[in-house]
Amino acid sequence: MRKYLAATAALSCALLLASCASTTDPSSDDATAPTDETTTAQSEVPEPTVIEIAQSCAGFYDGAENSLATRVDATLPLTAEALTDESAVEITTTRDKIASVQRFADVELQENLNGIKAPFEASLTGATVETDGVQPALDGLREQCTEAGYAFAS
Repeated sequence: MRKYLAATAALSCALLLASCASTTDPSSDDATAPTDETTTAQSEVPEPTVIEIAQSCAGFYDGAENSLATRVDATLPLTAEALTDESAVEITTTRDKIASVQRFADVELQENLNGIKAPFEASLTGATVETDGVQPALDGLREQCTEAGYAFAS
C-alpha cells in the first residue's frame, strides 16, 4: 500500500511541476498553438488605498495601554540589547504593527513613521541601531495628528 501511495504522490508532484513549467496558458483553447499576436493593452493598476491622517493617528494612538504608541515605548529599549527569541518576537511585532499603519497612511506621515520604525528594522537586520531619531519622529507624528484634528485621549 505504501508503494502505491508513494507512486501516486510522485506522479502528482511530477504533473504539478510540468503544469507550472508550461509556457502556455492551460485554460485557453489554443494552449498548444503559439500565437503571433502581441497584446498592447495595459492592465489597470489599482489606486493605493490611503486613509485620512486622523484615521492613521487612531491606528497608532488608540487603545490607551494597548496602543501602538505604548508598545513602541515599551519595546524600544529591546532594540539596544542582544536579540533573544522573546525580544525578536516583540521587536518584530512592533515593526509589523508600525508597517500596518504605514501601509495605508498618508504620504505626509511616512517620514515620521519610518523614523519610528527604523530602530526596530535595524535591530532585526543586525545593523547599527540608532534611537536618536525616534523621539523627534514621535513628536512630529503627534504634531501632524493634532493638526489633522485627531482628538487624543485624556
